[in-house]
Amino acid sequence: MSAIIIGGSFSNPEKLIAKLVEAFKDWTEQDINNDYWREQFTTPKWKYAGEPTRRRNPAALIKDAGNPRDIYDYGDLYKSGKESYKFSVLPDVAEANWRWDATNKQGDYYAYYVHEGLGTNAEPRKWTEELSVPAEFEASEIKKKLLAKIKTAMGTK
Repeated sequence: MSAIIIGGSFSNPEKLIAKLVEAFKDWTEQDINNDYWREQFTTPKWKYAGEPTRRRNPAALIKDAGNPRDIYDYGDLYKSGKESYKFSVLPDVAEANWRWDATNKQGDYYAYYVHEGLGTNAEPRKWTEELSVPAEFEASEIKKKLLAKIKTAMGTK
């Protein structure tokens, strides 16, 4: 048995778009801004070429940082991104943005140095790669979470 579809239409496409936007917003707020960033910063999974170090921050999640290590340290970089989260909906796009603008003691932004492994950061810690590099995103668990949110929003899960 086969069928040929010769036409089709959507009624109320605004409702479909609204459901997709809401699923995307929920994913960026909950799965990315809350869970994903926390996991990226607090899990000891990042390479470190030097000797283990004792963190001076009394509130550090991990006091003796070795290899691998987390990148939370004082939490300034993590908080700068998490607290900068903005979600917006324009006529043709829904987007989520983060600004990693923590500064060091000299007042210099340092997210780029940590991310790319520059300066005193001998190893890159590319905490955004899974979201910003298409090939990484395609194979990621975080993509599966987005698809699950969309399926739920569409009533297909």
